[in-house]
Amino acid sequence: MNWWRLRRGRRKKPSIILIAGGSYALLVGIAMAIVLALTGRANYENTLALLNDKAVLTTNTLERGLRGRLDPVTAAVGALQKLYGESDVELSDRGVLMTALAASLASVPAAEGLVINVPDRGEFGMLKQSDGTLRPLRLQTSRNHIRGPYQEPQFDAGSGPIWGPMVVNDHGVYANVSAPLVRDGKIMAILIATISTNALSEMVEELDTSLGTTFILSDTGRVIAYSDLDELKNEAPEQRSLPRPLGHFGDPVLRVLFQTPTMAPFDAARKAGVDVREIDTADGEYIAMSRRISGYGPVGWVVGVYFLNSTVSGEIRRLIGSSLVGVAATVLAIYLSFRIARRLTRPLSSLVDQSRKVAALQFDKVDLLPESPVHEIDQVMQAFNSMAAGLRALNTYVPKTLFRKLMRLGLEEAARSREVEITILFTDIAGFTRQSEGMSAGEAAAFLNRHFAMLVGAVEAENGTVDKFMGDGMLAFWGAPDERSDHAEAAVRSVGVIKAALQAANREEEDCAHRTRLRIGIHTGPVIVGNIGAFDRVDYTIVGDAVNVCQRLQELGRSVGENDEVVILASDSTVERLAPSVPRLHSGRHRLRGREAEVDVWRLFPETDATNVSGDKA
Repeated sequence: MNWWRLRRGRRKKPSIILIAGGSYALLVGIAMAIVLALTGRANYENTLALLNDKAVLTTNTLERGLRGRLDPVTAAVGALQKLYGESDVELSDRGVLMTALAASLASVPAAEGLVINVPDRGEFGMLKQSDGTLRPLRLQTSRNHIRGPYQEPQFDAGSGPIWGPMVVNDHGVYANVSAPLVRDGKIMAILIATISTNALSEMVEELDTSLGTTFILSDTGRVIAYSDLDELKNEAPEQRSLPRPLGHFGDPVLRVLFQTPTMAPFDAARKAGVDVREIDTADGEYIAMSRRISGYGPVGWVVGVYFLNSTVSGEIRRLIGSSLVGVAATVLAIYLSFRIARRLTRPLSSLVDQSRKVAALQFDKVDLLPESPVHEIDQVMQAFNSMAAGLRALNTYVPKTLFRKLMRLGLEEAARSREVEITILFTDIAGFTRQSEGMSAGEAAAFLNRHFAMLVGAVEAENGTVDKFMGDGMLAFWGAPDERSDHAEAAVRSVGVIKAALQAANREEEDCAHRTRLRIGIHTGPVIVGNIGAFDRVDYTIVGDAVNVCQRLQELGRSVGENDEVVILASDSTVERLAPSVPRLHSGRHRLRGREAEVDVWRLFPETDATNVSGDKA
């Protein structure tokens, strides 16, 4: 099985901190969520009910206040209509009629005029001035003072008072209620009561005690009354005059009133005929409440009020505040559960960190884990420390790079014995026995350690595999366990680095007797590679005739270039795989020890200026 790929391919597992803390937090969260859901739902429903009731109550208050001022006007017109129908007063008795009109007008504060229009004869009546005094309206034989088209209500002999559309004359814009004056079943004249838009604005201003800005809209979508006209003093005069179409009025809230959808949470208010809208302007957010009232004009009017959103959002903020307190408590409980879980499992986090170093084969960086007051965790810690000590000792004898390759390629498959063509390198220090006679055991060991460190560094730089050290020699190879087609080139690059490093070290050595000479043999051929040995003691190594040839090439260096600092001898099977640019010198055919057939031998990176360095055989 490819354990390396299995380890790397595992899905990421949750940590014990997450499991322990998350389990407790989940239980706390569920409990808190149930409580919050129940209380939050109750509070939400109560808050919405209160807001819906407030919307209905607010608009009802406006409607009652408006009807309380306008209905007496309707009643006054009806009373005069009835009085005329039951009396024998003629239209020519203007004195009597003017007295009745004056008395009725004085009793109704909202009305500003009572006029009798006699078909084909003109109109007369009483008008109320700004100071409350009355003055007569002399007979006018025409209605040229009315501006623009005006459609009078359609009457019959049995009609009562009817509110008509707004009328514009020389004195202003007026709402009006009229009724026919009937005698003997015949309409003799039309009695009209008028109320100016200024008077309507004064009415809504009186209603605007603490609600906000109140308004009345006509059936044609025009502003006919507005409580805060003084607030529009900075607007152009034409944007403050009434009536005014919504789109051209100076109030930014009313301009977009009917373009804004109603708010869904106020369904109860909508069923009661009240529309609630949230309107966002440059000056802030507003809540507008409006309802259509009948009885005034052909279609009716829209009466409403708007105010800053903070007026309504207070209840919502309190609801949100209570919910946030619950959420904060839940978050705090979850946080504390994770803190407790983290404190209890902190030793396991250290174990995870050190285990990662073991997985990376960084045994020299593994720290011993401290004791834990929890018995089970302490046992795990001590077991890990024992394992780390054993692995650190094992790492002294098993090449780390080899182990990584085997794990990466799959231990079972890569270590299975098989035949493969590789390039082998054999090194030996020339005359080391004589050289080490002047060294102590410690000095000799230190010297070899430095020497092998240089060799291993050069081999591993080219992804080679160090097989073993034999005395002052080293066996390494390329092409296993990971297969590669350039194993010969990689081996030759490695010996080039070895030669340069050795020569540099010799130049720094002042004592010529301590300078090192090295023999290297390189050969390419088939070998058996894999686990070789007994069931309880195996080595990942190579065996075969190619290994023997490589060693004999190294030994041949005693007679070929015996005085060179570094002599590198390669077989023809290695040289034929090299690029032409690699310096080489053909040393002839030689019969190696233990072999019958002669072998073509080449010197690589020769220390000579011979003319056949180009690669041609001599």
